[in-house]
Amino acid sequence: MKHFWIFLPVIAALALAGWSVAADTEVNSIGVTLVRIAPGSFEMGVDSLPLPKALTAGANGVVYDRTSDGGDYDETPVHQVTLTQPFRMGATEITIEQFRKFRQGFTGDPYYAPYASGISWDDAAAFCKWLSEKEGKTYRLPTEAEWEYAARAGTRTPFSSGAMPPAPETANAWGLKNLHTNVAEWVLDWHGRYPAAAQTDPVGPASGIARVVRGGGLDYRQAKTDGGRHLPAELPYFARSANRAGVAPGFASATHPIGFRVVQAELPKTKPLPLQRPFFQLAVKQDAPNLKAGPDPAKAYYHTRPMFPNLGARDMREVGWRIGFAPGLGVAYHNSAVQVATNGDLIAAYYNTSKYEDDPEQTILTMRLRYGAEDWDMPEPWPDFPDADDAAPVFWNERGKMWFFWGAARLLGGPPFQFMTSTDNGATWSVPTFANLQGPVGKYTPQPINSVVRDKDGVIYLAVDGAGSTTVLFASRDEGKSWYDTGGRTAGRHTTVALGKDGALLGFGGKNSNIEGFMPKVVSRDGGKTYTASKTPFQPLGSGQRPSILRLASGRLFFVADLFDKKKLGPKGAGAFVALSEDDGETWKTRQLPNIVTVGYTTATQAPNGVIHIVTSKNEPPVHIELNETWIAQGGPEDPEATGQFRLNGKQAFAYENRQKLWDVTYERGRKTGVETFWSDDGRKRWERAYSAGGEWTWKLFDAAGKVTAESRWKGKNLIDANTEGALSK
Repeated sequence: MKHFWIFLPVIAALALAGWSVAADTEVNSIGVTLVRIAPGSFEMGVDSLPLPKALTAGANGVVYDRTSDGGDYDETPVHQVTLTQPFRMGATEITIEQFRKFRQGFTGDPYYAPYASGISWDDAAAFCKWLSEKEGKTYRLPTEAEWEYAARAGTRTPFSSGAMPPAPETANAWGLKNLHTNVAEWVLDWHGRYPAAAQTDPVGPASGIARVVRGGGLDYRQAKTDGGRHLPAELPYFARSANRAGVAPGFASATHPIGFRVVQAELPKTKPLPLQRPFFQLAVKQDAPNLKAGPDPAKAYYHTRPMFPNLGARDMREVGWRIGFAPGLGVAYHNSAVQVATNGDLIAAYYNTSKYEDDPEQTILTMRLRYGAEDWDMPEPWPDFPDADDAAPVFWNERGKMWFFWGAARLLGGPPFQFMTSTDNGATWSVPTFANLQGPVGKYTPQPINSVVRDKDGVIYLAVDGAGSTTVLFASRDEGKSWYDTGGRTAGRHTTVALGKDGALLGFGGKNSNIEGFMPKVVSRDGGKTYTASKTPFQPLGSGQRPSILRLASGRLFFVADLFDKKKLGPKGAGAFVALSEDDGETWKTRQLPNIVTVGYTTATQAPNGVIHIVTSKNEPPVHIELNETWIAQGGPEDPEATGQFRLNGKQAFAYENRQKLWDVTYERGRKTGVETFWSDDGRKRWERAYSAGGEWTWKLFDAAGKVTAESRWKGKNLIDANTEGALSK
């Protein structure tokens, strides 16, 4: 493999050819050279000096956004780490020949030869167990701290060689090779935020959704046929000593760039850190009052509310993260998902990025509207495969089991989607499972759309972008254990899908496609193998637009979309509409949504009380729309105080499993009032919000000593001013 040579023509001049190689080495029974690493201390995390511009810029026309010259959000806070025991580490990654001794027939990818690649964390751990049993010694993956300590080899520069990586196969001062070149490497730890306090022999969080990958990136933009380049996976930025990538432990693909090296040493006895769950997973009620309570279905009901905080022109990293938003949260929200949980809460998700779509730092953001509350909780970045462009979330709730699908459109070797499930209203989730594809698979883009359906035979169908202006349905007959490409392709990209009354698969819409100038409709009566196409009465959609279809409890079809392709506005200008059909889309009753410029990549769901919920994207600001079928038929003004609507009233108090306070808040007809407080599980006050009349409120953060570290003032979702370091930012 020829990492970095194409980017760094001066790399040979930067290599430290005179480095000494550690003398204390040994070779084990399968030919692994093990280097003894002495104990010591180091600063773990992003380098103290700004990164060179040569590292933070893109390359060869690749657009990706490094929002700071100080590394990525998960590389801080920098903290002192002490390793108290020596360990022996492989001088290089495990080779194809060495892995073949464990798994006969393993071929690897010649592009990464001689080193093994395309290996899951689970298989790397199994290799270590096999080697331990073979030799009677303990082999394992290095902890994340051990890996960075060894990669730095006493340095605090981006690479052990200085500002730029060494040439491949060049040993660092401690005799280790390829920590900054060749394959990326699995390490032991689950991915999580670093603690600020010093650590001794850390082993990472107790659990998570991604295992850490070090020494390389995961995303690509150009194919191997283009000079053998995988951009930006091979950009030096992602091979820095401090850089952290990560993906679920089951990720395995013949073409993905992850291998591993081994450590021969007992695992430190350190207790793992507790998993820091996002707020939307905390204080989740597992029961609810009458979920049928709601507006009178015979009367028109329509209500909107903002979803996202508005920082104005302020920077999210420089202001937002400092006043309380989770590091990793961006300002660009797109490609919506929404679902009603079994307890009545709404959960929504979007892809989330600081600036550019498909950036490797792109995450999903998730947020919760608690049943009976008027305001959405603040968004948080979750889930995140670090250095992979997480995108295209989809929720599906079936009989209390919540499924969460999403894609990573640029993940090298990635499947069309991965998914997690929850049976406790989104409080906890399974480790992500990657689509196990069976049979022939045609071209696709790893971006699920917004609809999941199950037919009368129990087959689950998930719509995913195909190639060009098409959509593919992936299907599972065994509850997600395996999936297959149904074979057909719809007549548009981002097609939204429902079941017909006769069991047929109905697909509507798709951007950049039309039939005689109208939005297409497709029908499949053979499980997605073939489709017949016809035109709808609706205008076709373009970039940044996606409709949503929903089979309502009444039996009608509900549809929401933009009125026109935003680049080719019709006679009524911009806008969006909703529609009902009694006859599976042959005819429609439509109504324009008032004061809505666009719904963008929209998604709809229906609550048990009959209210239809719509979330929007690509508009300013994105909004949550509530309405009922009677409003579509009759229209009417906004009515946020519908008779019979359940609203939270009084104090709500929650505690952690250790009985420490978690969250106290008081509601008055669904709106927060008084003082809201959130604590960590060690009893420390994390933040406090104080609400006053007129929708104004303040948000204070506290450090471990109880001192206020940041304070911001808000009007609804709009930031008025913020004080982060004693200076008011307006």
